[in-house]
Amino acid sequence: MNSPGYCLLSLDGGGVRGLATLFVLQKIMNKLNYDREQVGLAHVKPCHVFDIMAGTSTGGLIAIMLGRLEMSVDECITEYTTLMKDVFSKNKFSSPVGILGGVKSRFSSDALSEAISGVLKRMDVPVDQKFRVDAQPTCKVFVCAMMQKVGIVTRLRSYRVPEGNDQDPTILEAALATSAAPTYFSKVKIEGSSYIDGALGANNPTEQLEDEANDILCSRKNDLTQRVACFLSIGTGRMDLNSVSDRGILRLVEALKKEATETERTHASVLRRWHTPGQESRYFRFNVEQGLNEVKLAEFNKRDTIQAGAFAYLLRHDVRDRLQSCVEHLMTRQLPVRPS
Repeated sequence: MNSPGYCLLSLDGGGVRGLATLFVLQKIMNKLNYDREQVGLAHVKPCHVFDIMAGTSTGGLIAIMLGRLEMSVDECITEYTTLMKDVFSKNKFSSPVGILGGVKSRFSSDALSEAISGVLKRMDVPVDQKFRVDAQPTCKVFVCAMMQKVGIVTRLRSYRVPEGNDQDPTILEAALATSAAPTYFSKVKIEGSSYIDGALGANNPTEQLEDEANDILCSRKNDLTQRVACFLSIGTGRMDLNSVSDRGILRLVEALKKEATETERTHASVLRRWHTPGQESRYFRFNVEQGLNEVKLAEFNKRDTIQAGAFAYLLRHDVRDRLQSCVEHLMTRQLPVRPS
């Protein structure tokens, strides 16, 4: 790295609406690579640009594909679309409530496992490959899952941390754990502990990423804002109850309403910390605000609707200005490009 400043990427959860995240990131990467080309620099993938990626739920799946499997955004869109279709086109159970009144999964966890395994095979990655790499990766990735027994958000990492007490899942296990949304998929066991989707605790993992980056990149707390060139957070659109299909389970519906509120509250909190009077912020949040709120989490056949909403959002003048500023911050780094 020839110029100081780390680049961080945070990806929200949101089911099939994760495609909107990818369309936004595609626009950013296309603009970045165009600008690099103009000054004689090679094209890069997200794994070349971002020092740490964090994701929750389907945002975690995307972070794994982009960061750990080192896909381009175009490759990720293709694989993500295939994965969503393979998982959500399977027959679902008629009710999310079991015979004894408990919540059961609507979709087959086996189908999810098979779909993720298919992605790994197409990338020539062994299905039992560990998520954590032996050497410190250039692009670090962690995904958020919730340890069911204690109800706290846990970070499953592709890298070692000084504490040395991390779980050591496979890529498949990490992907399953971060996307094990209650009522949608079954919980996942890793080394004896049960995990569920981290969305109910950190659907917007920006604060998780901020905390992690402080721990591993900074010698002291509150130093992060001075050491980051670009902090990028991408959402999956604003959620309302139309996108929740489990209306009969009041507690879950209330939790999902809280999740939708907390996602934007997290953004507001981070924005305050990264605002310095008289200086341009290095924190950028993009979130498609219209057109996705009625797309349910499992509606894999709504790609055209998601794409139209994302493209309309990206045409807005204020969004285009912020996107240009984001790319300029990413351009402050003259990145060495590893072989593809």
